[in-house]
Amino acid sequence: MSIGRRHLVAAGAAVIGSATAAHAQQRIAITFMHYQTGTSGKILRALLDAFQAENPDVEVRDVFRQSEQITAELQAAIAARRPVDVSQVIGKNIIFHLNNLPAVQINADPAADAWLARYLPTFLDIGRVGTRIYAIPHSYGTPLVYINRDLFRQAGLDPERSPRTWDDVVEAAKQIVQRTGKGGVAQLHAANKDYGTMLMVTNAGATYLARDGMRALFDSPEGIAALQLWQDLAVRHRVMPIANDQQWTAAFQAGQLGMYITSSAALRSFVAAAEGRFELGVANYPRFGERPRRTPNSGAAVMVFAPEGPRRAASLRLLEFLSRREIANRWSRETGYMPLSVDPLADPEMARYAREFPLVQPSIAQMAETVDTDRWPAFGAIEAQTEIANMIDALWAGKGTAADLAPRTVARVNEILARANAGR
Repeated sequence: MSIGRRHLVAAGAAVIGSATAAHAQQRIAITFMHYQTGTSGKILRALLDAFQAENPDVEVRDVFRQSEQITAELQAAIAARRPVDVSQVIGKNIIFHLNNLPAVQINADPAADAWLARYLPTFLDIGRVGTRIYAIPHSYGTPLVYINRDLFRQAGLDPERSPRTWDDVVEAAKQIVQRTGKGGVAQLHAANKDYGTMLMVTNAGATYLARDGMRALFDSPEGIAALQLWQDLAVRHRVMPIANDQQWTAAFQAGQLGMYITSSAALRSFVAAAEGRFELGVANYPRFGERPRRTPNSGAAVMVFAPEGPRRAASLRLLEFLSRREIANRWSRETGYMPLSVDPLADPEMARYAREFPLVQPSIAQMAETVDTDRWPAFGAIEAQTEIANMIDALWAGKGTAADLAPRTVARVNEILARANAGR
């Protein structure tokens, strides 16, 4: 090669190198805080990588934090001006985020209405304030009854007849305890026993919190009946061992518990745990008699906190990507979280999955019966939830009936909320 040609090649390489460096400098970096770990964390990263492949001008940096700490971590990061552009948030805490952090209205641009319509309307209610939407659904769990079908057989129960109502659950649990000596049933309670309490009273026809979150209302006759049932499982019928969610999960996975009511997000781990140990069954959440099923979702929504400019635009592009039916369905299939899209089975991949893996069908069926999680107000939530946790502990210890304890707890909760939010 001549000296002149070598100079031309070198110059061309320099130009290409400069262009590549310039492109790298133009790439928009956004930070996504989340609480997904294990398999779910890997799947989330795979979806973020797929978004980056479609949007090569954007880099998504994911940051893991524990679910119990994510609100405090998010608040601290934004206060310290560390960039958090997108974050999972526990649904019941959204009002806190709206009042204390720079939450972005997702539908400020009317063009967003087209892709927001991909979600079931009730699933958007968690982030809705009037006509404004500040959060989209993401990691939604729905409560299901996980069944040890082998224990059903040992107890003389028909494993093909899953319990449909709470009366069915009680009778099956009694028979399991009497004939196998194993635990009959348990229902998750989650942090501060808040979600479990909301689930019980809402499904019974009561209202847990007022729409603005400022008053607890679960001391109605329906709410008291639901709480009395929860006490009866432990105290009167003695079919529910008093424990925490981690202990119940371990007991069910070890084949020591006939039925465990917990999130659909546990499906994959329970399938793995049951393999070679017992036959797993899944059924819908029990109804109170013939009352329609109403199940608040658990889990997280996603909010945007990016400042106006390229990072915010990139963050909203990410949300649009996550809203696509095939992406949302992949997230559901591979994690166990509930499907979120209108008519998820219109996706051929999801329809095939539901046929080949029928244990997921109760979760899909329960979508239509899901109501949005009650949202706590901006201040006083933890103190109020502690009162609720104390009430449940007192019920399980037999220190009073639900008719005794629920009205007093509601009065204390409402006093806490009024004081904490006064003048705000």
